Amino acid sequence: MVRRWLAAYVRRRFAWLLALLLLTIGIDPVLEGVGFEARALEWMLAFALFAAAVGTSARGPHFARGLALVLTVSLGGWLVLTLGGPDTGSPLEPALLGVSSLTMAALLLAVVLGRGRVDGERICAALCVYLLTGIAFGGIFAALEALSPGSLSAGGDDIGSAIYFSFVTLATLGYGDILPATPAMRSLAILEAVMGQFYVAVLVARLVSAYARES
Repeated sequence: MVRRWLAAYVRRRFAWLLALLLLTIGIDPVLEGVGFEARALEWMLAFALFAAAVGTSARGPHFARGLALVLTVSLGGWLVLTLGGPDTGSPLEPALLGVSSLTMAALLLAVVLGRGRVDGERICAALCVYLLTGIAFGGIFAALEALSPGSLSAGGDDIGSAIYFSFVTLATLGYGDILPATPAMRSLAILEAVMGQFYVAVLVARLVSAYARES
């Protein structure tokens, strides 16, 4: 039975990962609303990154081994620092989260750009890259805020708020409730916004078009 479940997961691993990432992003405000504050976001992020590592372990070019090593070391360090004790406000914790998420996004991008037919799993992997990029920039924003308090306007001083600001920037929503207040933060925000638009407009749109033709 376990083998059947594992085989079912492997066949649709990127679809499962996409659902898990969406759940991870959306679960923090829900739990905060019901008064549950036990670092659920951090645990969900860790589980999602490990699931992504399992999903890409059987595929990818040779350089994926090096990226997987970086992912393992950085994610392990982040887990020890973040989940092993109280929040210290150190920039190392969100920085390791950013490195882990960015490394995982690179591994998935290698799968997306690899040879083979474009199917639903490849499109799900491409969407996972988009979500992991948002989480990675959230970690980077939080690390920069920890290094230089005030880089984000009031309300952006924790990892959840930084990830929220990251996705608002990535999707170019521009709500304005949290703002970049330093040149370095503004430059990163511009970079993320441009990357997000190019990624959706060029790569994801092309994959969907190829999938429609092959179907």
